Order: sequence, then C-alpha cells, then structure tokens
Amino acid sequence: MECPRCNVALNLREHRGVRVNECERCGGMFLHRGELNKVAEPTQGDLEFSTLHGESFRHDDSFGPILCPDCGAGPMDKVEFNIHTDIVLDHCAACGGFWLDGREYDRINEEVRDLAADAGPGPDSKMIWFARFIWSLPR
Repeated sequence: MECPRCNVALNLREHRGVRVNECERCGGMFLHRGELNKVAEPTQGDLEFSTLHGESFRHDDSFGPILCPDCGAGPMDKVEFNIHTDIVLDHCAACGGFWLDGREYDRINEEVRDLAADAGPGPDSKMIWFARFIWSLPR
C-alpha cells in the first residue's frame, strides 16, 4: 500500500495493539473499518459511527482529495471527526477505511480525552453493544 500524499510505501506500525499502515514521511495513516475505535483513546461510544452518522461528506481541508490507498476508490469523502470538530478525515465509502493526515491521529486522541473529561456517566453498555452491532451489519 502506498501513501496517497507522498507516493511512498506505507509501513506497518502498531498503535494500541493494532497494526496499521503509516507513512514515515508525512505521518499519515490508513485505518481499515473498525480500527479507528481500536487505536483511539478508550471511549464509551463508537467513534466511527459518530463520525459518519448524519455526515454530509462535503468538508474542505488543506490536504485536498485522494484515492483510497487500500482499494483505489475515490475520491475519498471528507468527514468531520465525531461531527462538529475541525478535524477532517478522509473516508472511503467503498471499503469503510479512513485516511488520517499528519497529526490527525494525535488530534483525535486529544479530542477523545477532552470529551471524556467533560462527560458525565457513560451510556448503558447494552445500548453501546446494540449500536456497534447495527453499525457492523453489511450495507
């Protein structure tokens, strides 16, 4: 797999026990469907679901459009991480993967820590299980 920004081979690197494809040059990384929830700071919610649910897929960022480095589909959609942030990720509608540019991984973890600090008691674990089950169904 090649970096869609630098056109160099991506290296496998481990984040929170998950091996992801990362660019040594620009710091970007590709996450397959389901990996964003695993590599981000622990949280009660489903980050992928909350990022994509109700999303318009039409946001601008300074990086520009890219094709999916995994399946080649594209251009990838521009989505706001967790809705209502200024973190814009690239999402592949075909394979469900995410491309994170540069410091977006660190910014996501900062956002999750901030949300956790501001949050009260978490939602019912049965509701979380149900939401994850619905989200995992084929589309």
